[in-house]
Amino acid sequence: MKQVIALCLFAVATADTSFATDPGNQNQATLTEAHEAIDKGNGQWIDAWDKADASLIAGLFAPDGIMLGRNGKLFKGPQQVLEHMKPVMESAGKGVKAVVTTVDLWLDGETAYETGKFSYTFQEKGKPVTEDGRYVTIWKRQNDGSWKIIMDMGVPKN
Repeated sequence: MKQVIALCLFAVATADTSFATDPGNQNQATLTEAHEAIDKGNGQWIDAWDKADASLIAGLFAPDGIMLGRNGKLFKGPQQVLEHMKPVMESAGKGVKAVVTTVDLWLDGETAYETGKFSYTFQEKGKPVTEDGRYVTIWKRQNDGSWKIIMDMGVPKN
């Protein structure tokens, strides 16, 4: 169980964030707007783990969004992400506590690049287990103005 969850923990972020700013390349108001939308999406990711609801995670991905798994596995689009995450989240059960922090956020036009740290705490055989690491997520503003994930990956510790 521990290894399965570790393989599936990817992008999430809330609070305590720093913004990368470059006045020549981006507008602070637009960056702030993107950051707020991404925080909301990351809050949905955290809620999904607490509820063991893979559809909440799948809903964050753009139609062509990709979740990069370990060992070269790719999950493209919300349906593949859902099919991948559902059994993982069902085996973990409800109440997985996610704590995540955006470390940096850069904006280039309609694309936001996010890096951060995550930690997930859950029960395995009656004992608390914590998995942690880093992630990279790329978000893209959609035609309807929402921000969706176009690439998400955990960063190996080694």
